[in-house]
Amino acid sequence: MRKISIKFSIKTIVFFLSFLIVISSVYFYLNRKDLVSGKELSYLKDPSYKDYLRIQRYLRKGDRPLLKYLNDTEAVAKQLKLVGKSENDMPQFGRICVNSSEADLQNCIILYASYNKNFPAALKRLLDKISGSDFKGHVLYRIGGWPNIEGGDLPLVSVPYAFKVCFFREAARLGYKRVLWLDTSVTPIVSYDQQFSWIKEKGYLAVGNTHNVGPYFNQRAASALGLTLEESYAIPSTSAGILGVDLSSPQGRKVLELWYKAAKSPDAFFSARSDQNALSVILYQLGMTDWINYQTQIAEGEEKIEPRSLYILDRSFSRVDSKVKNPL
Repeated sequence: MRKISIKFSIKTIVFFLSFLIVISSVYFYLNRKDLVSGKELSYLKDPSYKDYLRIQRYLRKGDRPLLKYLNDTEAVAKQLKLVGKSENDMPQFGRICVNSSEADLQNCIILYASYNKNFPAALKRLLDKISGSDFKGHVLYRIGGWPNIEGGDLPLVSVPYAFKVCFFREAARLGYKRVLWLDTSVTPIVSYDQQFSWIKEKGYLAVGNTHNVGPYFNQRAASALGLTLEESYAIPSTSAGILGVDLSSPQGRKVLELWYKAAKSPDAFFSARSDQNALSVILYQLGMTDWINYQTQIAEGEEKIEPRSLYILDRSFSRVDSKVKNPL
């Protein structure tokens, strides 16, 4: 009986140790810093829920030393949520034709919301407003996930706020001529027809900020865009929350080309205002500085609307914490 007991104990120990090794291997695999690589992501055309969780873990825990150049926005970049808390909260993509036919590819509005805070509900609110407006064209919207995966842009998921330029590229790939990005915290007062007329007339639509690029920039990002940090202090900043581009014009295509090139650069998007700084420098270098005036034409809340106001900017709704992740 004693021999049988010892033999049984050894088997039990071996089994238990083997089990621990397997569990430990899985744990360390799922929590290692090099969870994903650009090469790996470039082959990932239809990510599963587990794939997105791996990417999120990398964004949160991965070895990303350039994030320190984001300063006060570093924490936000680490917490980007591409999916929700359950497998029911997968990325959503949709296209809505508003006062137009399926074949009408003239005008397109693109809306994106991560699964953070109340952004999905804010997207739904804006989508409802657009659907009931005078807009003539299509709306492409995404909740979670990443734009233009089919076009090979998933490797840019680790670049802060690169989802904007990737969504423009997706709209271009689908054949749209004029594309307008609106943050989910933005509500236009001016008609959509007027906005797209401006885009068609100038090749772009942009909104200025109340500061210059320099205070939120760094030398690495400046060098990547072909200028010195000192020069950036003379460059006005534009908002990336409202941006229209005429992709049928050489000027508009150039903006998208250079913005995407900057996103693929190791340094250009890694500053305290990320995609916004890169866009500001690009528009300035191209001489495209006829921007909407923020101080006189952007109302920060409905109570601030004035006769010249063109847009309402209200972040209070989109940035509150919400348990509703799938409002559509």
